[in-house]
Amino acid sequence: MGNTNSFRIPKLDESFQDGVSKARQTWIEYGRSKDSLDLVACITAYKSALAILPVGDSRRSDALADLGIALRERFGRSNQLADLDDQINVLLEALPLRFAGDPDRPATLESLSVALGHRFERTKQIADLNGQVTLLEEALSLLPSDSQEHRSTLESLGRALKARFEQTEEITDLDGCVKLLQEALHSHPTGSPQRLVTLDSLSIALIRRFEKTENTTDLDHSIKYYLEDLKIRRTNDPGRLNTLSGLERGLQLRFEKKRWVSDLDKRILLLREAADLSLAHDPGRLTALSRLEIALQARYEQTQQTVDRDERIQTLREALLLPSMDDPERLSCLNNLGIALRSRFMQTGEMNDIVQSVKSHRQGLLLCTADVAGRMTTLQNLGGALRTHFRRTGKFSDLDESIENNREALSLCPTGHGTRSAALTSLGGVLKTRYKQRGEIADLNEGIKCHREALRLCPKDHPARHGALNNLGDGLRIRYGKTRKITDLNESIKCHREDLLYRPVGHPGRSLALNNFGTALKARYERTGNMADLDESIEYHRGNLLLCPTGHWTRSLALKNLGGALQLRFDQTKQKADLDESIECHREDLLLCPSGHPGHAKTLNCLGGALKVRYEQTRETAELRECIPYFRDAASHTLSKLSTRLRASGNWILTARECDHTSLADAYSSSLTLLDRSILLARNIHDRHSRLTSNMGVSGRDIAMDAASNAIATNQLCLAVEVLERGRCLMFSQLGSYRTPLDDLEAVNRRLADRFRKLSAVLEESALADVVEKKKQSAVVDAVSRYQKHVDDWDRTVGEIRKVKGFESFLQVTPYTTLQKAAAIGPIIIVNISQFRSDAIIVQNDGEPISIPLPDATPSDLKPLLETLNQAAIYRKTETKESDQRLTGVLRTVWSTIVEPIVFHLENTLKLPWKSRIWWIPTSIASSLPLHAAGTYRSGDRNLPDRYVSSYTPTLATLLRSRDGYQPVKRALGPRLLVVAQSGAEGEVHLSDVHKEVSVIQKQAKGAVVIEGDECRKDAVLAGMKDTNWVHFACHGKVHPREPFKSRFALHTRQSSLTLLDIIRTGLPQAELAFLSACHSAAGHRSTPDEVIHFAAGMLFAGFGGVIGTMWPMADDNGPVVADEFYKYMFRNGPEAVDYSDAAMALSLGVKELRRKKVPLQRWINLVHYGI
Repeated sequence: MGNTNSFRIPKLDESFQDGVSKARQTWIEYGRSKDSLDLVACITAYKSALAILPVGDSRRSDALADLGIALRERFGRSNQLADLDDQINVLLEALPLRFAGDPDRPATLESLSVALGHRFERTKQIADLNGQVTLLEEALSLLPSDSQEHRSTLESLGRALKARFEQTEEITDLDGCVKLLQEALHSHPTGSPQRLVTLDSLSIALIRRFEKTENTTDLDHSIKYYLEDLKIRRTNDPGRLNTLSGLERGLQLRFEKKRWVSDLDKRILLLREAADLSLAHDPGRLTALSRLEIALQARYEQTQQTVDRDERIQTLREALLLPSMDDPERLSCLNNLGIALRSRFMQTGEMNDIVQSVKSHRQGLLLCTADVAGRMTTLQNLGGALRTHFRRTGKFSDLDESIENNREALSLCPTGHGTRSAALTSLGGVLKTRYKQRGEIADLNEGIKCHREALRLCPKDHPARHGALNNLGDGLRIRYGKTRKITDLNESIKCHREDLLYRPVGHPGRSLALNNFGTALKARYERTGNMADLDESIEYHRGNLLLCPTGHWTRSLALKNLGGALQLRFDQTKQKADLDESIECHREDLLLCPSGHPGHAKTLNCLGGALKVRYEQTRETAELRECIPYFRDAASHTLSKLSTRLRASGNWILTARECDHTSLADAYSSSLTLLDRSILLARNIHDRHSRLTSNMGVSGRDIAMDAASNAIATNQLCLAVEVLERGRCLMFSQLGSYRTPLDDLEAVNRRLADRFRKLSAVLEESALADVVEKKKQSAVVDAVSRYQKHVDDWDRTVGEIRKVKGFESFLQVTPYTTLQKAAAIGPIIIVNISQFRSDAIIVQNDGEPISIPLPDATPSDLKPLLETLNQAAIYRKTETKESDQRLTGVLRTVWSTIVEPIVFHLENTLKLPWKSRIWWIPTSIASSLPLHAAGTYRSGDRNLPDRYVSSYTPTLATLLRSRDGYQPVKRALGPRLLVVAQSGAEGEVHLSDVHKEVSVIQKQAKGAVVIEGDECRKDAVLAGMKDTNWVHFACHGKVHPREPFKSRFALHTRQSSLTLLDIIRTGLPQAELAFLSACHSAAGHRSTPDEVIHFAAGMLFAGFGGVIGTMWPMADDNGPVVADEFYKYMFRNGPEAVDYSDAAMALSLGVKELRRKKVPLQRWINLVHYGI
C-alpha cells in the first residue's frame, strides 16, 4: 500500500465509497507525515467503512487487503502482537473473497503467509508455520513459472520449509527447501542481485542438510555456491562479510570431515579478510578474530608451523583490545591466550611466555567470581600454568598455589558433575609433580586416589578413559619406585596395556601411551630381570621416537627413555650397538634440553653415565674425563630436581676419583650442600632420617668421611675437619641452627632477629612434631605446603641477615680456627674411616691439626670387629669366659690399628701427661667401637683407661656449645638433682637393683628428688627436668630398630614413656649433667652412625653439658656400684663445690671399681662420657 495508486475504489453505495475515500486520503497523509496518529486514523476509517457492508460481501475484499497493509505498517512500528493478529484476521477474511482465478489471490496468499511467518517468529506456534507453507504452496501453483513473482515465491517457500525443518527435524522439509532454492537459482541470471540472495540461502540450506545427513556432496555444493557469491561481491559490498562467514563455516566442516589442509588455508585467508572488513566496535570483528585463532591452532596442529602458533597468540591479543568484548567473551579469550602462551613456552623455553600465561589466567579469574563453570575452567588453567612455571623457576609456592586452584576447581564439581573427571585429573597431576620434588608420599597417594576416581567416572566407551588409564598407570609406577610394591607396578602395566588399545596407529595420543608403557615395562625388568619386558620396552620407546618429529619438545623424553633402556640392555647383552645408540640418543636429547630447560640435569647425567659405561669397556681416559663436565653441570643446575642433582653429584665424585680429577673437592662440596638441602626439605625428623638412609647417588653415611679422606690426601687438614663438621650430624646441626643465639643480631637489627626467631620456631616445631597420628592426605598435603613456604621465608631471611655488616658468615660453614677452640681443655681426636683411606686428626687449641695415618683401619678391616662384638654376647644377657676373650681380642685390635698410633703422638709429640682428658669423635664404623677402652690387656701393659680419661662428642661444634655454656656455680645446697627410677615398667623385665641405686644416690646427694613407680610418667619427668640441673635415669632403655627418634626410656606404661624426640624438643637452659643408667643410652643407629642419634646426644642437644651413657645393655647390679663411686667423687668437696666437668673423672673411678670387682669386661667398657 506504499503506492497510493494501488487503491482501486469500486462503485459502491455512497456511504461505503465515502468511507474508503476518507481512509485512502488519510493513508496518503500518513505517507507524507509518518505520524502515527494519521496511521491510526487510516485504520479507523477502513474499519468504519467495512462496517457498512456485511461480512462475506465480495465488495469488501479490496478494502480488507488495504486494511491489512495498514495493520502491517502499524505492527512494524509498534511491534505489538495485537496488530499482527488483526492483520492476519483481516487477511483470513479477505482470502475467501479472492476466488480461484482472481488475479489478486496470489498477492493475498503472499501477504497472509508473511504475516503468519512474523507471528511464528514471535510465538513459535507450529500451526502458523504450517499455514505459511500451505499458503505459499498454493501461491506458487497459481503464478506463471516465468514470472518474477514465481521466483520470489520459490524462495519464500524454501525459507519457510527450512524454518519448519529447524522445528521438526523432518528432512523432507529440508529436501524441499533445497529443491526450491535450486530451481530459483536457475532462474536468476549470473550477477543479478537476486541471485546473490538465493546463493546465500541455498548455501545455508545445504550446510544444514550436511549437518543432518553428513553427505559431503551437499558441503561441496554449498562451498561452490559461496565461492560464486564471494566472487560477485566487491570488497565494499555490505553482504560480503556474511558470505565470508558462511564460506568459512563450510570449509571448517569439510576440514573436520576430510582433514584437507587446503581448506584450513582458505579458512584462514577468509577470516583474515573478515577481521579486516570489520570495525573495532563491530561484534563481527570479535567473531572473526575468535574463529581465526581457532583455525590457526588447527593448522598448527597439522603442520607444526610456528608462524601459525605465533599468529594465533597475536590474534588473541588483538581481540582482547576490542571494546565490544563482554566479560564471558573476554574470559574465553584470556583462557585461550594463557593456554597458547604456555604451549609456546613448553616448546621455546621463553620465560616471558609462561609469565604472561599465568598473568592471563589471573586476569581471567577476576572476571568469573559468579560464573561457576568459567571459574572452574580458569582455575584449572591457572593451576596448569603455575605448574609449568614451577618447572622453570623451582618456586614451590607455584606448586602450592596450583594445588589450591585445582582443589577449588574440584570443589565446584560435586559428584555427578560432568567435568569432575577433568578436575580430578588436573589435581592428581599437580600432586604427582609436587611429590617428585618433595618426596611426600601423601601427595602421591592423594594423586593416585584422584586418578582412580577419574577412571571410575570414565566407562569403557568414554572418550577420556584412555587419559585416565594413563594417569593412574603413571602414578602407580611412580609409587612403586617409592614403596617397591610389585602390585603397584603390575597394575600400572595393566592400565598402560588397556590405554594403548584406545590409541591405535594415527591416534594423536599414541606417543604418550607408548612412552609410559615402555617406562613401566623397564621398571619391571629392573625388578624381575625378565628380558622380555626390556625388549618390549625398547620396542615401545622406538615407536614413540618415530612419532616425535625432530625438534619437537616431546622428542626429548622419547630420546631419554630409549637411551636408558638401551643402556640397560647393554648391561646384560654387552652389545656395543645398544650402548652407542644410547649415547647418540642422549647427545641429541641434550640439544633439546639447553641450560634453561628443567630436564637439563637429567639429560646431562644420563649422557655422562652412558659415556662412563663405555669407558669401562674401552678404558679410554678421555671418555672418562668427558663425563665430568656433564656431571658437574647437572649437579649445579638449579632448575632441576634435587634428587637428580644429588645423583649427578654422586656420579661426579665417583668419576673424578677414578681419574684423579682436580674437581673432586668441588664434587664433594656440591654433594654435601645438596644432601643438606634435601634433608631440610623433609618436613619432620623421621622423614629426614629416612632420606639419609635412602640411596641418593652417594650414600649419606659415607660422603663426609670420603671427602675428608680426599682433603687429608692433599694435606688440607683444616678443610678435612671442616668437611667432617659440615657433613656429619646433619639433623642435629639443622635443628641447632633454629636455636642460634641472636643477641648480637638484635643489637643491630631487631626486626630481622625477631623474624628469624619466629620462623625458626615454626620450622623446629614442624621438624619435631609427632607424626604417629593418622591424618587425611589432604591435611598432610596442606601441612607440607605451609612448611615449604616457611622454609622459603627462612631462606630469604637468612639471606637478608648475611647482607648485614658483620653477619656475612651467618650459618655458613664454621672455619677451623673457630672449631679448634673446642680443644681448650684437651685434645680432640677425630677418627676418620673411609673406603679410600683412614686417618686420625688431632685437633689442638692452637696451631695446625695433626694427621696420623691408620692404614689398617679400613671399613673392611673393622667390620669383623663389630661381628665379634655381637658374638661376644654384648647384645645378649649371657656372659662367658669365651665372650671376654673375644672382647679382649677386639680391644687389642682397636688398640693396634687405631688407638696406639694416636697415643704415641699424644705422649711423644704433644707431651700430654697421663690422666689428662681427651675427646673422641669416631666416624663411620668406628662409632660403634669402644675406643675409650682400647688396650693390649696383657700383664704389665698400660691400656688407654690407665693413661687418659676419655670422653666423646658428636661434633666439635657440640663440644664448643657445651664449653660456651659452662660456668661453674657455687651453690650452698649443691645442684638440684632429679632421679627417675622405674624398676617395673609395663611389659619389661623387673630391675631389682634400681632401688639400691636410688639409695646410694640419695646418700651422696642429700636433696635429690625422686620420681618412681606409678608417678614415673613422661609429663612428670619433663616437668622435673625443667626445674633441675642434674638428672639420673635408672630404668630400661629401648632402641627403636628403624626410627631412632622413637627410642624411649621405659617408664610406668608404654604410653607414658619418654622418647628421644621428647628430649630433643625440650629446652633445658638450667641443665648441666645427665646420668643415663639404662641400656643403649649412647648407642647410635646402625644405618646412620655419623648422625650420632642416641639418648646421650639428645641430652646434649637439649642443653646438658655432660652425659653418662651406655653403648649396649647394662647389667642391673652394676648401676649401684658405679653410681656410688660417681657421686661420691662428684660431692667429695661438699655440695657447694660440685663441678659437673668432673663427671668424666668420676665415671673413670666408677669403672675402676667395677674392674676391681672383676666384673666381665663387657660391663665396664660399656660406660662412656659425652660432653665436657
